Amino acid sequence: MPSLRQGALAVAAAVGLVLAGLLPSGAVAATSTVPTLDWKPCAEQFECATIPVPLDYRKPHGKRISIAMMRAPATDRDNRIGSLFILPGGPGLPGNDFLPTAPPGALAALGQFDVVTYDPRGTGASRPLFDCGQGFQVPPSFERAATIDRRAYEAKTRAYVKACQQKNALLMPHMSTANAARDVDLMRKAVGDDKLTALGISYGSAIAATYATMFPGRSRAMVISNPMDVQTYYDRPLDLWLEQSAGYETVLDRFFQGCLAAGPACGFGGDDPKVAFDNLLAKLDHAPLRGSDPADPVVNGDFVRQSAMSMTYGLSTWDGFAAALTRLEAGEADPMLDWYEETVGLLGFSFVNDAYTAVTAVDERWPRGPVSDYFDRRQLGEGLFDHFFFTVGHNELDAALWPAKDRNAFHGKIRNPKSAAPILVVGATYDSATPYVWSERLTADLGNARLLTFEADGHNAVLTGDFCLFVHVLTYLTDGKTLPPAGTVCVDQREPFSAGTR
Repeated sequence: MPSLRQGALAVAAAVGLVLAGLLPSGAVAATSTVPTLDWKPCAEQFECATIPVPLDYRKPHGKRISIAMMRAPATDRDNRIGSLFILPGGPGLPGNDFLPTAPPGALAALGQFDVVTYDPRGTGASRPLFDCGQGFQVPPSFERAATIDRRAYEAKTRAYVKACQQKNALLMPHMSTANAARDVDLMRKAVGDDKLTALGISYGSAIAATYATMFPGRSRAMVISNPMDVQTYYDRPLDLWLEQSAGYETVLDRFFQGCLAAGPACGFGGDDPKVAFDNLLAKLDHAPLRGSDPADPVVNGDFVRQSAMSMTYGLSTWDGFAAALTRLEAGEADPMLDWYEETVGLLGFSFVNDAYTAVTAVDERWPRGPVSDYFDRRQLGEGLFDHFFFTVGHNELDAALWPAKDRNAFHGKIRNPKSAAPILVVGATYDSATPYVWSERLTADLGNARLLTFEADGHNAVLTGDFCLFVHVLTYLTDGKTLPPAGTVCVDQREPFSAGTR
């Protein structure tokens, strides 16, 4: 879940629903029918379908939009449990990219489930697509507070927001996480499951926690991996992104420590990788390098800063990043360009994403004070963070200037009542994107939840293939009862460099 501007209510017909503390009484009406899914073969061994969902859940019989779904049918049909929904990250990431790239062993281990993914409203193959148009997107700004042209940046941001409004007038007021949770509930009914079994990763934790709060007791078993602090996400987003920036700095420092310990196996920076890194940034800020393809972006210090942020998401990327840095020191830009393209694709996110802004802008309580406040926060970021200052400040201005509000958005307190099934939360101790303290807070806010700690660097713990984690997660998803003992810690056995030490 990158921090740069850079995720369905179905009840008995004619029964009104009051979501206490979330929406006004009667604000969301009941849907009367559950759509029938027409699954067809797609992407080789998978099946695809689209489901119509209400654009506005206050008008359940009004206009519909479509959500693209994909599933890997259960291979153990005799012992089939039901469907396992993968709640995607982002926000703004298509979930249907997951199945075709999932390790075959993982799908085989989940053979008692139909593994179901989907592209959240406005993303991927779902329609309409939330798209502000090429040329309108506001890229991350690395410019320092002392030199940025505030008027020009504000004008550019307002033009972007206006383009989003013009091109997405239908969808813009209906992109909230609460509506994503309602869509999931309608999909749950459409696949025939009495209760939801789900795995939410990164921002998927917001969908999961919101679902558990809005639909208490409708979950059979839910696992949340590398979660956000969902309550702070909703209520104090500026505080949340400050904490995330600190997480990036922490893991970058661990990269330097690991590189020093690994010595020749890392190959970058000699006796002080951090000093070597900062010297390289200064050199590239002064004299950027270009790759062999003129169409490639210039490799300056800011490109490397953004690349370093990508690196913090996965331990498996550290050695490649170190090698690319070494080649940069020698004046070669292509290895870093190649590494960035491969790694960002592997991690599955883009730093500039229209749907990301559309969701966060209607979800979060952005301060509506003077625009200058957001530029002043850039100065704060520069004082706090040596490398990731650009994740703080005016890059968040588009959300603050967003003209749309979602009347069906979540405005309550996250909770999972004791009468519901407990939620298993998996938190990594050195997660840059969703710091470990967020796992602790979310577990406390949910109440009826168990924290499983993964002593590891990086994001998306359950996708590492760690045996200890996988056993606990699979056991709970399968029987819906057995949680790991309180205080359980799994330790990552991987090494960041072939001869390194943790």
